[in-house]
Amino acid sequence: MYQQYPPPQPAYYPQQQYSGCLKAFLYVLSFLIPIAGVIIGIVFISRPDPESKGLGQACLIVGIVSFVLWCCLSIVFGISSGFLAALLENM
Repeated sequence: MYQQYPPPQPAYYPQQQYSGCLKAFLYVLSFLIPIAGVIIGIVFISRPDPESKGLGQACLIVGIVSFVLWCCLSIVFGISSGFLAALLENM
């Protein structure tokens, strides 16, 4: 009476889609240019395969950590340069 359809087959994704060299390049790029890391992370997270999602999540985390580290170091160096200028002015 009703037509029977076979169950959907899971999608096959290859084990290693991206080379280690490309991953390293994307990680370094994400660290040196945090906004690029965030953009790369969002693009790769939106892809359907698990390897791309993992790569995107790692790039996103590296980009955010790099940005936070950059902000903290900017504050520390800004404060220390102010103290150094005050010390040199008093001499």
